[in-house]
Amino acid sequence: MQVPINVPWLGEYVDSVNSELNDLCPQPRSTDLENAVADALSIGGKRVRATLALLWCEAYSGDYKPAVPLGVAYELAHASALVQDDIIDGSEMRRGTKSIGAKYGLTTAILASDLLLFNVPRMVAKYGNLDSRRLARIFDLVGEACRATTWGEFLDMEMASGTEGTEEDYEQMIKLKTSTLLSAPCASGALVGGASDEEAALAGGFGEELGMAYQIQDDALDIVGDESTLGKPTLTDLRGGKKSVILLHCMNHGSADDRRFIAGLLRRSGPYGGDEVSRLKALIEEKGSLDYAKGRVLGYTGRARAVLDSVPDSKARTRLLELTDYLAARYY
Repeated sequence: MQVPINVPWLGEYVDSVNSELNDLCPQPRSTDLENAVADALSIGGKRVRATLALLWCEAYSGDYKPAVPLGVAYELAHASALVQDDIIDGSEMRRGTKSIGAKYGLTTAILASDLLLFNVPRMVAKYGNLDSRRLARIFDLVGEACRATTWGEFLDMEMASGTEGTEEDYEQMIKLKTSTLLSAPCASGALVGGASDEEAALAGGFGEELGMAYQIQDDALDIVGDESTLGKPTLTDLRGGKKSVILLHCMNHGSADDRRFIAGLLRRSGPYGGDEVSRLKALIEEKGSLDYAKGRVLGYTGRARAVLDSVPDSKARTRLLELTDYLAARYY
């Protein structure tokens, strides 16, 4: 993983998690299934979920290391979800390389997703030394995150297959699909660090706000991002019929002809013409839809930052603020 230059400390946390993940896929690997699992973990992104768990543990204990198995658990769940997401979307690429399904075939990709997910409770079980109530709460948070992500994926499919959709529908969908899988690492990381139930709920609220901002930003990048920087094609969500807050805002503020034009781009099987892409981006600019999405991102990150006002000053709190700013302004 390439560490952003404005978050240089991130490497220490990521390396700790990657070391544990590598132990789950030791060399030599003799089967496609083993290689598929290893590849799914290697293209998992920025380890944001794990880092949040580690930072919230550190915020209440002064040490992030106890939360490393927990961070690994959430990265396994996230990697499993990404494999399934690519299968559902028919995506050939993930972060500049072939998706697991495209590289190893559908059957192996499904089994790889299962193996990743079934290792999650094994990682959480490493906290057998915690009191039973706290351990049960952590298991519940992990399970709820996986359940919500599954429902969110289903709602995403439902929205993509229909012609209607509101911002309220979109927000409910991303809260389940994305936000819960950022909220739960924060809350459970705090619990591993010794936080009270109230403090853990505070941490979870931070993650929920950050998760909403994260997904809106991600959806914006699919339309206005640079493919070489993103490491994947743009407009894939549009092709899949997915209605982001940018598209919904643009359609709601456009003419009937504008709405027909955008509707004609959704779920397009063939290529988009350069004039179509230019017209879409011009409409987004004209209607102020990108600025609107950026405003929503800033609103959510502002509320996330406000949560941190109730957290005692520490290195971990400062780093949570820095990570929040980075995620709000990221361009890949």
